Amino acid sequence: MKENSVDVWNDYLNTLENRGYASVDWEVASDVQEKLIEYFKAKIDEGVSDGKTSLPPDLIEYIYRFPKEMRWALRVHAEGALESDPDNGAAAKFLAIETLQVFDVTVPLSRKRPLVEKAMMLLSKDVEICFFAFTKYGFCEDEGVLKALERMFERLQETSTSQETQYRWVNRILYDYSEVWLRPTDLYEGLKTDDPLIERWNVVFSKIQTVLEKQLAQKPEDWDASRMLTEIHETLGDTDAVRAVLKEAQPVFEKILEQEPDDWTALHALANIHEKLGNTELSRQYRIKRDPTLAWEEQILPDFPASTVDLDGTPISLADYRGKVVLLDFWAVSCGPCIGEIPNIKKVYEKYHDKGFEVIGISFDENESVVSEFIKEKEIPWRQILDSGGFKGVFAEQYGVRGIPAPFLIDRNGKVISVKARGNLLDELVEAEIESKKG
Repeated sequence: MKENSVDVWNDYLNTLENRGYASVDWEVASDVQEKLIEYFKAKIDEGVSDGKTSLPPDLIEYIYRFPKEMRWALRVHAEGALESDPDNGAAAKFLAIETLQVFDVTVPLSRKRPLVEKAMMLLSKDVEICFFAFTKYGFCEDEGVLKALERMFERLQETSTSQETQYRWVNRILYDYSEVWLRPTDLYEGLKTDDPLIERWNVVFSKIQTVLEKQLAQKPEDWDASRMLTEIHETLGDTDAVRAVLKEAQPVFEKILEQEPDDWTALHALANIHEKLGNTELSRQYRIKRDPTLAWEEQILPDFPASTVDLDGTPISLADYRGKVVLLDFWAVSCGPCIGEIPNIKKVYEKYHDKGFEVIGISFDENESVVSEFIKEKEIPWRQILDSGGFKGVFAEQYGVRGIPAPFLIDRNGKVISVKARGNLLDELVEAEIESKKG
């Protein structure tokens, strides 16, 4: 950390593993707190320059992790700065972010919203504060959400002629699920037909469409842009426009597949295009090309390769489990989503094991000792097979596994029920199959 450096914030973030994302509860040492407090006080005192502040953009991402005493010190300073100078947009922005981003029941909503309004008013060229207001107003279907978007587009037009920048913000408005509670399309669909806000929403959607159309003119292979544009047209009830966008995108992705038959994005795009155009069978064919495991649903799954053994060296086959409901779980210790799903599998296993539910794990890890140690540490009770060949191994080749986790749920007769049995769906499907035996 450099003393009195304008780079104190970035210097600090760069000292954190993965810039702080690896640990939910990282601590800020007292000496570092002092430096950061002085850094932010200086940024607040600088106020506004040319309609913006010098507060770091990623403050929004990290402020909820600040120690309470650090947030309190900065809140008090910002409140004092705003009282001394009612036009201090930096102080207003800090207070808006701090009060709305950090859950604090002691600060009522009636106090939070005026701070955001004041910050937007004082920061005439700040797009970020408008997006922040949109995300925080998202839980209320009122004019505040719309006003934040209107201001956002006004400022984008004034401050940035870059198509790339405008598209990035539109993408965040529509697809930033980590920040956006309710998307504009959701809000619009919740309006009554005689709502006076509809015309203003139509203007906003028109601006979004313009950005997306310009993006497709530059990059016709951008499936996200095509998808977003069709969603806007669907929301507005313009089915002809939806079909026009899809028809224009279709040959673009067909040409990509001619050159790259396994292109994931093109397969995904064409599956969705044909689904929306009503070509169900074509859509399914593209989905299977993208994820060959889908072809096994409603089919009898072939048995394991001959001479397959589990981690203990004991022979194992699917035939051994005929008459049981079986989850064939393709996973790896190095796969985060796989590890995240294990507690759910254990819960379902404990709930239904005595009623005929079994699990077989197939690990794509290379190191057997790592897998064995993990299984022991996590107390995983079901049998495991190691295929160190991973996605080039015999199991991936035989069953078409291209990504993990890949959960194959198999009925008592060896037929695949689902290759997407994760989360609540696993419990629901297993329960349905177990209960069907009683009938």
